[in-house]
Amino acid sequence: MSLMSYFIRRTLAMIPLTIGVSMLIFFMFAITPIDPVNIKVGLDPNAQKNRDQYVKAWGLDKPIYQRYLDWAIPMFTRLEFGESWTRDVPVEEIFAPYIGNTIFLFGISFVLSLLVSTIIGIVAATHHNSWFDQSALFGSLVGFSIPGFVLGIVLIMTMYSAFGILAVYLSGNDTNLGDQIWAVVVAELTMLISGIAFATRLVRSQMLNVLRQNYIRTARAKGLSERTVIYKHALRNALLPFVTVIALSLPGILSGSPIIERVFNYPGVGRQLIRAALEFDLPTVLAVNMFFSVVTIFMLLIADIVYGIVDPRIKF
Repeated sequence: MSLMSYFIRRTLAMIPLTIGVSMLIFFMFAITPIDPVNIKVGLDPNAQKNRDQYVKAWGLDKPIYQRYLDWAIPMFTRLEFGESWTRDVPVEEIFAPYIGNTIFLFGISFVLSLLVSTIIGIVAATHHNSWFDQSALFGSLVGFSIPGFVLGIVLIMTMYSAFGILAVYLSGNDTNLGDQIWAVVVAELTMLISGIAFATRLVRSQMLNVLRQNYIRTARAKGLSERTVIYKHALRNALLPFVTVIALSLPGILSGSPIIERVFNYPGVGRQLIRAALEFDLPTVLAVNMFFSVVTIFMLLIADIVYGIVDPRIKF
């Protein structure tokens, strides 16, 4: 089977998976005991009189399966997510303008963390027990232990106290990232440190395990250069479990993005998710969760393809 055929087959397999994820997300939020109408009308007696109108307008008087169909069919056929319950505008107008910002923030930190952690992990493994290896191990342990939101706050305070730079995005409703470049840089740095700390330990441990294998000793005994042994024989095999673990950790990496966006007031999809959750704006919460779910499923597909490219023994 060719790579294109495999890609098409896996893409088609994503359709029932995406539908299943949409059902899980919808019913999980639909059965919560929170009454969204009370959140909307509050304690205003005049608004309480319109309670039935909100219930009917939001479709809360319908059976739960009918509510799911009313939400899912327009979403899958026309990419329409309904209307926000709190801001009375189409949901796509709330989060769609910020998709590019979130992909930018997540994509750059993700790619850079993989590249930097791979280099550090290889050097640390090939210089086992050296000062660089011990420093990399200690740094990755510290970076992995500090929660992302704590690290972000520390970096914000450090930038302000040391350089007088307020690394927080002040133009909350603007999607122009150039307005607050330092907020973007420090937010990227926060995600980058956490990503490097996680991936470096993984690359180092896998490289150490591969370098102790018999075929590596055989390659060295044949007189191959150390560069050839490391990058042609050892690295490729060490990357196999690395790709798998990174793919499985993608949902966790994405789930941390809203917290980082909230800390830096970064205009991204995650910040809109937190705001909608606090207001219990269910249509917006569902739409943003579906966005993160689809991105995760797509990244897992890419990881499968990369896994096959790294390991030539895998046939598509």
